[in-house]
Amino acid sequence: MKKAAFLVLFFISLLTKAGGFSINQAGYLIDAPKYFFINEPADSFYLHDVVDDKLVFKGAIELKAKNDPATGMDVYKGDFSGFETPGKYYIALANGKKSPQFEISDTVYNNLFNASLKSYYYQRCGVGLESKYAGEFKYGKCHTKDARFHPLAGEGYKDVTGGWHDAGDYGKYVVNAGVTVGTLLMAYEFFPAKFLSDSLNIPESGNRIPDILDEALFEIDWMLKMQREDGAVFTKVTKEKFEDFVMPDKDVEEGRLIYHVSSTATADFAAVLAKASRLIKDYDKDLAKKYLDAATAAWKFLSDNPGIIPTGGFKNPEGTVTGEYGDRDDSDERAWAAAELFMSTGDKEYLDYFTIYARKNNFRFKSISWSQLNDLAYFTILANSSKRNIPEDIKDKIKAELLAYSDYLTAKSDRDGYGVTILPGEYRWGCNSDVLNNALILIIGYEITGDKNFYNLALGQLNYILGANAHKISFVTGIGADYVRHPHHRPTASDGIEEPVPGFLSGGPNQNLQDPVLLKLFDKNTPPAMCYADDTGSWSSNEIAINWNAPLVFVSGYFK
Repeated sequence: MKKAAFLVLFFISLLTKAGGFSINQAGYLIDAPKYFFINEPADSFYLHDVVDDKLVFKGAIELKAKNDPATGMDVYKGDFSGFETPGKYYIALANGKKSPQFEISDTVYNNLFNASLKSYYYQRCGVGLESKYAGEFKYGKCHTKDARFHPLAGEGYKDVTGGWHDAGDYGKYVVNAGVTVGTLLMAYEFFPAKFLSDSLNIPESGNRIPDILDEALFEIDWMLKMQREDGAVFTKVTKEKFEDFVMPDKDVEEGRLIYHVSSTATADFAAVLAKASRLIKDYDKDLAKKYLDAATAAWKFLSDNPGIIPTGGFKNPEGTVTGEYGDRDDSDERAWAAAELFMSTGDKEYLDYFTIYARKNNFRFKSISWSQLNDLAYFTILANSSKRNIPEDIKDKIKAELLAYSDYLTAKSDRDGYGVTILPGEYRWGCNSDVLNNALILIIGYEITGDKNFYNLALGQLNYILGANAHKISFVTGIGADYVRHPHHRPTASDGIEEPVPGFLSGGPNQNLQDPVLLKLFDKNTPPAMCYADDTGSWSSNEIAINWNAPLVFVSGYFK
């Protein structure tokens, strides 16, 4: 039923989207830039108060981009940044068209932050989701049995219950957990005052530990179960093939396998556990020691095995088609682990290791992903630069490269009709998370330099995600008037509830057309930013994933 409804709505939307408004459907901060886009010429726009329909602001509309390369559209922009009165409003054009309603206030992102962080609770594995926390999205206990070792990993069974389901499937992957938990912990480490909330309505709420830490610890407890006696860490727990579209507690447990260790998983583990040991120390010293001991054991394994493991990086064995998270280069993961261990221990050995890597790579920044983690190492140095004896030239070089990369993102945004920081050729699987990770980088760039342009550009990326895009939808389930409703997410597709599970970021346009839905709807001539379908079957443009939500938590939490 949901599928049939989608097909009808999709083709109707193709006919109507071009005449609609690309606008941040969550709303705008009072003193922040405020703008929208349309794809048809107009002279003026009119801002109306929702309460009494009063006209409160009139502005001009200007051509922003002719035949925008990413979308193939003419893009016109209306700016009402000068209007700073809190309230609920809509935009109207002379032809009678009206935008969705939106809010102007200093709390417009509170709901987005809460929903994006709460999404991790909905992904919990090994426990049931109770109605008092999950509401109608409750389900029973899932995946509670020990998993069997894949023949390449060992013999017998092991308890690896807990943690989060990785994405739209029910697998669990240490590599993707690494960047996810690392990003959540980084948000708290950089801006603790912004992430102190202990009232998210998860089971741990009210325990005087910030809920962002509680949720991260839930995943870390699973990661600990993935460590071998010698410090190495197993890579993932999945079946050989993806599960059917059933609820978690209805999934057949037999066939879940623990796959062999990898140096990328081990280094990610070492980094996360070392960082967590610092941040939890004020709340639980014994747990902090446990985490640091596990991190140093992982590092010892890495030190004893300086080459990538397995040779060439992790690859799925024959017969396995679940997520691979294969990476042929583990140097950035090792550098991140070294940076975190230095900050947690003060041992110069770790700083020396990080410094050799950083100098070899010229301290270059890149867009953050599960396979690109050098930025996390640099950010750890910046966040703790006053707490450890770090040479000034290292700090200065990191800051200079951060500024250069922020300028680079600014230049990319200037070339795009919607002001987004990705260009044709970069609309790949999960590109919406690239947009938000760029916003994360710009936020830290702003904090380091004080350049307000970086702050505004970071907000602009959030505007894009929340509706100021060519599809004129909010890419976050449950946020805005017109949001993603059919994500590639097994619980959403199987629970019989019309609404999607809220707070999840959709992966976004994928010009590589890597699923049958996109291949049927589009071709190589389709503008890259248009290669998106709000369809459960479009796993390459509409899946959700824990790592994609992490920068959404960071960015929305910063601006709330």
